[in-house]
Amino acid sequence: MQSISPTPENRLAERPLGLENVTHRVLVYTDLVALNPNRDTRPPARTLQIHLTGNMERFMWGFDGRRFSEIVEPIRFERNERVRVTLVNDTMMAHPIHLHGHFFELVNGHAGHQPLKHTVNVAPGGRLSFDLTADAPGDWAFHCHMLMHMHAGMFNVVTVRPLDAPSS
Repeated sequence: MQSISPTPENRLAERPLGLENVTHRVLVYTDLVALNPNRDTRPPARTLQIHLTGNMERFMWGFDGRRFSEIVEPIRFERNERVRVTLVNDTMMAHPIHLHGHFFELVNGHAGHQPLKHTVNVAPGGRLSFDLTADAPGDWAFHCHMLMHMHAGMFNVVTVRPLDAPSS
């Protein structure tokens, strides 16, 4: 790893890099509100923290300091489990993180009407959380949507088990 953010911050209300000083309105994540109430109102049963790590000079990227070729275990969820996932960006680049097969609720201060997303942009030195209901059984890709970062190792598999459980 090149660095670890000493004080990762919730940067959902900040304008993205390059748009800090423009005169027109710029929407930020805290502006988003779901029109319909969130389906799953259960509080998360557990939390999971994942660090976005890398070295810009050596062009190495990964989750929790390991690239995909070094990871032997997928990220595991029980079917219909409710989990709060916190992404901490320890790098100096923004990372749009995408989870296949699921929509999740971005925790942005609009409880009960959190926006549904499948990709979130995690600002440099930033942290954000989302609530996931693991309701799609199987194995799913979880990766940075900057394809060069994904191919360099910022990729993992999310597995939702058991496959045969009834969905709620």
